Amino acid sequence: MPIHALAVVDPAATIHPDAEVGPFCHIRGPARLAAGVILHSHVSVFGRTTIGAGTQCFPGAVIGGDPQDLKFKGEDSEVRIGQRCRIHEGVTINKGTSGGGMITSIGDDCLLMAYSHIAHDCRLGDRVVIGNATQLAGHIVIGDRAIIGGMTGAHHFVSVGETTIVSAMCGIRYDLPPFVMAEGNPAEPRNINLIGMRRAGYSEAHIERLREIFRVLYHDKAKPRSLAVIEARALIGQGTDPSHRLVGWLEDYLARSVKGRIQESERPPVVGGAPRRDDNGDGE
Repeated sequence: MPIHALAVVDPAATIHPDAEVGPFCHIRGPARLAAGVILHSHVSVFGRTTIGAGTQCFPGAVIGGDPQDLKFKGEDSEVRIGQRCRIHEGVTINKGTSGGGMITSIGDDCLLMAYSHIAHDCRLGDRVVIGNATQLAGHIVIGDRAIIGGMTGAHHFVSVGETTIVSAMCGIRYDLPPFVMAEGNPAEPRNINLIGMRRAGYSEAHIERLREIFRVLYHDKAKPRSLAVIEARALIGQGTDPSHRLVGWLEDYLARSVKGRIQESERPPVVGGAPRRDDNGDGE
């Protein structure tokens, strides 16, 4: 049956006739489940949560819970999940806040593995993979086709570019550009994401060009990054292929100074006294 007799479903919820709600699921508030959505047993969905067609949520997932943010005052924010996603056991997805646009969003065809956490105001693109027990703090942006390895922690406000892969057990403290492989704590680009780019359908010519630009940008550790970006731009000119997008991303990165999405990561360490404490109220 579409809605199991042992499920608790709020009358305010909108459940498509082709959706399935398993035993011991709890839907509270005006949630919307599209055609083909399957909530396996013991899934909780709260508030203004929209789940796109064909998405499956596995036991223990909690979607649309309150943000773990001291600034949250009960605002009517929401979660939006795209089509054909797989949200595995124990995943938690918190709704947005007034300080982050009021929306936490997951794109189409995403895979969120067991016990991963997507905090308030995160924005995940399409075909994103989040590994087991990976924790994304608030306001994080993940580009299309990015893969974040298991047991990785990501600091709030950071961005991960499209088609980037991050190794398991890393710490993402600073922004990561598109099309790279990153590892370490803090995670840093080590090479281009060759396999990911081939899977995404990029030509060998595009891949080789990006490899050349990556060498210019990252292999000379003594060269300031700003000078390397200028040199790379002079080599490639203008365009829209991956090498241009990587250089353009770094140009934007160097132009910004918002915490997490850039240069606060490069501020000098505190000398004397306690380290400076963030005052944004986030608990994650």
